[in-house]
Amino acid sequence: MIQEWILEKFITPHCHYYTLESTLLYGILLGLSAFGIYKLLTKLKIKIDKNFLYALIPFIIYGGWTRALRDHFLGIYSTGWWWCSPFTYIIVFLITIGSLLFALFIEKTYNISYYKTMIGIGSLLLLYNLSLTQVSNWFAIWAVLSLVIIWAIIFFGIHKLKPKILSLENAGLLTAHLFDASATFTALTYFRHCEQHILGGILTGLYCDWQKLPEFLLFSPRPWMMFPLKIVFVATVLYAIDKYMKKGNMRNLLKIIILILGLALGIRDMLTITL
Repeated sequence: MIQEWILEKFITPHCHYYTLESTLLYGILLGLSAFGIYKLLTKLKIKIDKNFLYALIPFIIYGGWTRALRDHFLGIYSTGWWWCSPFTYIIVFLITIGSLLFALFIEKTYNISYYKTMIGIGSLLLLYNLSLTQVSNWFAIWAVLSLVIIWAIIFFGIHKLKPKILSLENAGLLTAHLFDASATFTALTYFRHCEQHILGGILTGLYCDWQKLPEFLLFSPRPWMMFPLKIVFVATVLYAIDKYMKKGNMRNLLKIIILILGLALGIRDMLTITL
């Protein structure tokens, strides 16, 4: 009984879609991981600032890019269940932590800032992915980027006119998530993809495992729902963080995690439909 439940909710959907149960489990694990990361960075005396963000950017890109290459079975990502989400991101996380520890050793030994070493390591990983990448669908890239530019103009325009309502960093975070929404919208609208995440799948009417949904949750296709979903959810989370958390490492870490969830998934979605 338990084995059948695990098979249905976790094993069978792996690499294809997320169930409600797997979504909740991975969400809990993400929360626990965030707390553990915070403790580790505090112990290592690392300030979560712009240099820390610069160090992470190549690895964020690498995670999303790698997941897209797995979709097309390219390079070392062509085999192995561990290259599917969420295990891809666990592997990238472990690589990032290992790179951080090595970079701190280099900083202590040779007085080279840790973030510079991490950028170098991350860049090497990106070069490998670049060697496997050949764009075959330029329409998808232009469609996604055109939508992203529009959303960026909107959010940064609001920041310019009403900075007290929308800060610069929150405008950037919203843009990152609308990048993901734009890539998903393009994939659902023009390339007959389905939505792997259950909430987005229900709202767009294009959930990958729609046959198992109750009838009252079945809607006609409406991929544009990704936009209000992202705006409302991300804006609410950012509002709560700004209102109830003091400025500092934990608040900065949560915002970086929000960036990762938007940027990495957006890169994956865009590259999956362009390769």
